[in-house]
Amino acid sequence: MAGTLDTADCPVYVPMASFFESSDVQDIQSEVQRVLDFDAGLEQLSNGHVDILAIPAAIMHGRESEIAQSGCEVIGARTPRRPNLVLVSGDRLFYQPKSAIIVAELDLVRRQLLRARSDLAVMAPEEIPLEDPAASAPDEAIERARWLGELQERGEIDGFVISRAVYESSNQTERRHTLLSFPNERGGTHFLPPPYSDLIALIARPRFPSTISMRVTEAEGNTALWAQSRVMNELDDHLAGIIGLQVRHRQVGSLLRQAEEEKDPILEEAFQSPDGEVLEDEVQVELRMELISEDGRRTLALNRLASRFEHEYAILSTIRDWEQLLKEASREVPKDHPSDVEAPPFIVH
Repeated sequence: MAGTLDTADCPVYVPMASFFESSDVQDIQSEVQRVLDFDAGLEQLSNGHVDILAIPAAIMHGRESEIAQSGCEVIGARTPRRPNLVLVSGDRLFYQPKSAIIVAELDLVRRQLLRARSDLAVMAPEEIPLEDPAASAPDEAIERARWLGELQERGEIDGFVISRAVYESSNQTERRHTLLSFPNERGGTHFLPPPYSDLIALIARPRFPSTISMRVTEAEGNTALWAQSRVMNELDDHLAGIIGLQVRHRQVGSLLRQAEEEKDPILEEAFQSPDGEVLEDEVQVELRMELISEDGRRTLALNRLASRFEHEYAILSTIRDWEQLLKEASREVPKDHPSDVEAPPFIVH
């Protein structure tokens, strides 16, 4: 018996039900049901009413101690299928008119939009200059998306950013444009997703059969959950909503094609000899994280590649590097001479 907990941005019941109905696990007798909330689901798991609990990883963040105290443990995760957000608008981002009103709930996304187009009027839902001053944005995500769609139809806004799941659940009629996490060209516009985007975590009781856990979890999902949890647990709380973070597996062939397209000799030489022979063919773990200034003009970013079999040490080392990088970039620049003009920090977070 599997219990599932949905959020508007990360549906769990449907993908888990589809998975258990697939040919890969047809030999496992299973039933999937929804749970009321995290606490109820954890209680059902602890009491043995369900054998596994699947939840959005974002809900689990910061509640690891509750899971341990209930006598349960995280056994892994499913690989994100649709982590990228979408722009709902008749025009793509770069075809929007100057001063177009684009609404985004997440502070991270508003900063990313300003980085891509500083001439846009980017705002949160509560900042929209409404024709009806008594109106306000609904609290529930799907209802809020429908409300934004109505504002767009009336011409009060030009577009808004939501998750792919909310786009489908709110039955939007306007076109969607995916905000890709990887730029089309080196240094180009990109939108790293928020932490834990579309990541489903799986929780079970101790001594859950390893033969089953290996089949219901996925290697890339396990890596993403482990790495993102380590990163997020080390960040200050106020940074959680403005950090872009993505962890994924990369094949060497894909990395070599990227190196060729971007004319990146360092990346190419890391995996290929001067004679064109591939030096290493292990799956690589790629971690990308960034912090953007409030006006979108400055970005602090760190990308790291490591072998899948050595990624844990590399991720922990990356966290230390990020802390040092953030410390240096956010401190005031010391004067070389008393007469020098005050130099502000590179980035204020």
